[in-house]
Amino acid sequence: MSDTAGPKKASVIILTGFLGAGKTTLLNRILTANHGRRIAVVVNEFGEVGIDHHLLISAEQEVIQMNNGCICCTVRGDLLRSFFELSAHRAKFDTVIIETTGLAEPAPVAQTLYADERIRSEFALDGVITVVDAKHIALQLEESAEACEQIAFADLIVLNKTDLVVAEELDRIEQQIGRLNKVARICRAKNSELDLGIIFEVESIDLERRIDSAIAAHDHDDDHGDHHDDHDHDGHDQDGHEGHHGHHHRRHNHLRDVTTVCIVEPGVLDSMKLSGWFRWQIARFGTNLLRMKGILNLRNDPDQFLFQGVRMEFEGRPGRAWRPDEDRLNRLVFIGRELDGEAIAQGFASCLCREADAASVQADPFGRGLVEISSQRLDQIRYWMRQNFGFAKETPIVVKEVPCVKPACPPIETAILALVQNEPPRHFKIQRPISEITFDNVYDLIENPMPCC
Repeated sequence: MSDTAGPKKASVIILTGFLGAGKTTLLNRILTANHGRRIAVVVNEFGEVGIDHHLLISAEQEVIQMNNGCICCTVRGDLLRSFFELSAHRAKFDTVIIETTGLAEPAPVAQTLYADERIRSEFALDGVITVVDAKHIALQLEESAEACEQIAFADLIVLNKTDLVVAEELDRIEQQIGRLNKVARICRAKNSELDLGIIFEVESIDLERRIDSAIAAHDHDDDHGDHHDDHDHDGHDQDGHEGHHGHHHRRHNHLRDVTTVCIVEPGVLDSMKLSGWFRWQIARFGTNLLRMKGILNLRNDPDQFLFQGVRMEFEGRPGRAWRPDEDRLNRLVFIGRELDGEAIAQGFASCLCREADAASVQADPFGRGLVEISSQRLDQIRYWMRQNFGFAKETPIVVKEVPCVKPACPPIETAILALVQNEPPRHFKIQRPISEITFDNVYDLIENPMPCC
């Protein structure tokens, strides 16, 4: 075996936004800039002016066009085939950008990355970037569910065409966007001009800081109320009179549907209960649960547990170690339609360990009592990883058990992270506890690094 681990997963960025927001302009800037990235593009030509293909060819990018309709409607067919086609040219690129049509919902596109084992082994979602037309977004949010979902799913929002709107209006627009998505970073731009480093670093946006900001914004809303609450859905005030903005409120339904539920709670969590709670969440809210992200404190675990979900798909993995001087707060944000915030909060509270259980040194994160995992066992798994993937001896490899929440999967699985120098962490998953892992389980990761039922 060589000391190289082979090609890492290609990062995938979904570029979305409503009709005319400036997506194609931003994509052309990315393709012609000198940033050192090798980019492949999957693009629709339905409903919008297409990309200048001479520009793409001169930029020597791998380009796949989908001309037979909206990506979100053909996702299980054409987009899957597009990824398979890109896979055959994997050595030519390290980043894939998917430009959706202006009327596409991002969720089915993101879910495609979880839909096939081969795709999951070769591609990883870095984030969703939504371009917003500052001049027209207020009306679009009132009239279009797609515009709302594009913002709700975003990890980064490019508030474009800011030169066409006064500063006071921009502040109001950002507040309106914040009611749909309190976690995403917002960057203002003119003619889609912004630091491209922000685009390529979308995965590394400080989740902890963003969740804290979301919770602060949520608390601010609770303290001051929402001026929309003064009117019912028919545009009448609480006394039954129709105000001069009555017509505006009659159309304003999509914003009301999308809500954000924020939880910040100290305490330690029972991982087995947590697994069951997440399964309940997914089963109850289903596709209405647009996005979820969080940082959790598991019982007797020195590391943070990070999770994110896209509707019915969920991914959890170990994070950094908790610092000795920091409060181990659980931070969660859920974005979706018609979410029951009280039920979510009560369900989460049931996952917290009782004081006696939390203080017990006999219980592992899953409440199994004293479970000893020998260093020799961990070293054996690390040796198998190096043997199969060619990781250098000095490459740190983290092996630990984490909760799994997919209904057909076991509640305990093992996460493996290889911390290769100058690369993003390489993630692997084995759907069994550490004590049950065999060489064959590790060998199977070559074909499928992130198996799922």
